[in-house]
Amino acid sequence: MKSLLAAAAVLVALAAPALANDCPNQLKMVEEMLGSSTLDDAAKKKIQEHIDQAKAEHEAGKHEESLATLKDASKLLGM
Repeated sequence: MKSLLAAAAVLVALAAPALANDCPNQLKMVEEMLGSSTLDDAAKKKIQEHIDQAKAEHEAGKHEESLATLKDASKLLGM
């Protein structure tokens, strides 16, 4: 049982940096898609709010939340 918990702890420790590295890539992709979007201004504003929130979450170390916010922004962009 202890070895299972230790293995889970190692997986969590390794996953966090991977998520941290993926946030900037996802942010860049969503920002590029927003820049080339033909959506109306209200929709673009809502997506930009998601991007800003995702950046703040990333900077706070909340990488899973950041990626979830970016996923929502992607859906709003029709991706």
